Amino acid sequence: MPINLRDLTPQDTDAAALLFFAAVHQGTADVYSAEQRIAWAGKAPAPATWRGRFDTVSGIVAEIDNRMAGFMTLDREGLIDLAFVHPDHMGTGVGRTVYFAIEDRARTFGARRLRTFASEKAKPFFTRMGWTVEAPNIVTKGGITLQNYKMFKTLSG
Repeated sequence: MPINLRDLTPQDTDAAALLFFAAVHQGTADVYSAEQRIAWAGKAPAPATWRGRFDTVSGIVAEIDNRMAGFMTLDREGLIDLAFVHPDHMGTGVGRTVYFAIEDRARTFGARRLRTFASEKAKPFFTRMGWTVEAPNIVTKGGITLQNYKMFKTLSG
């Protein structure tokens, strides 16, 4: 199935929040406990809490059959804050396709270095894309701890 890319817009808030919820609860079940997934993404999708989330970042959406299959955000300093693929599309090239478009955009912004905090699930993906782990990172939400990884990639030309 063809993957179509387009810019992320504030109108994508609800779809992105639903995709995030599914990606965390279904897509990371093999690496995070139910308790950790609830601390991270809540017990139910919460699109209202995502209002304004895309106002100060650039982003790219991957669509398959006119439905959001994945998305990533990038700020002007090279931070990829959100990078999620719907569980139905994990391992199909959606993440890679969006990532290459985000990396191209970072170059147009003049970013020389990208950085992110990658989950246990996303770390192998970013490693395959040429990223380096700078340090493990512990996040505590509601008294529950989750480990992720501070990662970076230096961009060439």
